[in-house]
Amino acid sequence: AAVVVLSDADDMRDVALNLMRFFEDESCGQCTPCRAGTEKAVRLMEKPDWDIPLLEELSRVMMDASICGLGQAAPNPVLSVIRHFRDEIAAGDPS
Repeated sequence: AAVVVLSDADDMRDVALNLMRFFEDESCGQCTPCRAGTEKAVRLMEKPDWDIPLLEELSRVMMDASICGLGQAAPNPVLSVIRHFRDEIAAGDPS
């Protein structure tokens, strides 16, 4: 478990990408949904324009098909950012 404290200055796209990279690194690789899912999510999230429908579909597959809690929980940050900051995400990379 972790508590992450953020401010208004934090870019939510970067926060979600950083967390997905963490899950990608921590994946044991035993099950394909987690191993390939975290890798694919990172690649999608590195692009300036997120494919939100694809990220949502990938997240559902990871949550439903991963063996352990890590793979099931890995999509939570990206789904939360999409849910609560959709306008910011849809605007693309601000830099």
